[in-house]
Amino acid sequence: MKQQKGARLLYSCFSMRRQLAKLIEKADISLGEYLVLRNIWLSNNNFFPGGREGSVKAADLSDLLELSRPAITRILNSLENRGFIVRNVNKKDRRSFAIELTETGIEAIEKANRRILGFAGKLVESLGDSETDKLIELIDRLSNILKEMTVGDEISDDEQKQKNEID
Repeated sequence: MKQQKGARLLYSCFSMRRQLAKLIEKADISLGEYLVLRNIWLSNNNFFPGGREGSVKAADLSDLLELSRPAITRILNSLENRGFIVRNVNKKDRRSFAIELTETGIEAIEKANRRILGFAGKLVESLGDSETDKLIELIDRLSNILKEMTVGDEISDDEQKQKNEID
């Protein structure tokens, strides 16, 4: 019975993610592109999590979004090809690139944000303040539990090599 409830819970999470992705895609960007654009926008407006100000680097995005560097590079390449961002040599560290939004990128993130915030307002209206607060608390709790559970499931490269040598 607990496995069935667990499966339903995870299915609900996956379903919610799909619905949010659909909402964002109507703004002509993917969920991954939205998250990257949003964090570049926050950086350019001095709101970047972790206290960083100014332009952001790919490594920062990778760490913040918990995505691999190759995944971030693919998203950045797509955004650059579509004219949403430019990458310039970082003046402070010539080995890295500073990522900045273009006017097109600013328009895209603002369009997506308007859409998302409008939708969020309708959700709060439908659920009411009290239910919304409860849901936020439960989602945050679920997220923290999932993080704690997955930390134990991750195997370091060294452990994986040792496991492969034993097998």
